[in-house]
Amino acid sequence: MTPDAVSRLNHGRRRYTETVLLSLVACHECDLLHEKHELAVGEVARCVRCNAFLYSNKPNSIDKALAVSLAALIMFVVANAFPFLAISVSGNSQSISIVSAVFALSDGGMWLLGLLCFGFILLIPLLRVIGLLYLLLPLRFGYRLPGSELIFRGIVAMSPWSMMEIYLLGAVVALVKLASMANIELGLSFWAFALLNLLSALAAQMVDTHTLWDFLIHSRGGKDAIVNGGHRV
Repeated sequence: MTPDAVSRLNHGRRRYTETVLLSLVACHECDLLHEKHELAVGEVARCVRCNAFLYSNKPNSIDKALAVSLAALIMFVVANAFPFLAISVSGNSQSISIVSAVFALSDGGMWLLGLLCFGFILLIPLLRVIGLLYLLLPLRFGYRLPGSELIFRGIVAMSPWSMMEIYLLGAVVALVKLASMANIELGLSFWAFALLNLLSALAAQMVDTHTLWDFLIHSRGGKDAIVNGGHRV
């Protein structure tokens, strides 16, 4: 066979393998492989062996996830632009923001803890929100931007390392303990940060990973490919 024929054969084999893999989904509980089928709007696919959730076709999932992600980005800016709380003791008052609390750890000699807090509380949540917007906004109009698959993999990989809810829980516990010793006033940042946690959880639930991946694959052919691929934006 000529080199060109071998190259075409290998390319065909890769395309066939990719097509087969995209048509399969593995159960996260028992690892059983299932062939993916087109679902009606609102329908859920479950494992035939253990009845675990596999994937779903949520109505208007892209629109909802995009709206929630935009709201989460706004809340992130508000949460970091205003004071988190103000503490008054014996007439002395001091305001604390999320960013100043993180950098206070570094100034106190705990630079490693400050770096970890910056990454887990600020950087990773911000990258996740921006990454979702990078994926969802073009998909809303039937297209995708370069590197979408890599961004999507990064969002999935970063999800377990976003620890805003742990920070919020720790802050609430500390506030309860300090309530009897000082006058504490919650700032706008506190409520924005609490709402940000709620919006981040909602955004993660709006589109499951299988559905979003299907959107990315079908978007290679434009908006018509998304619709014909069994998912409507």
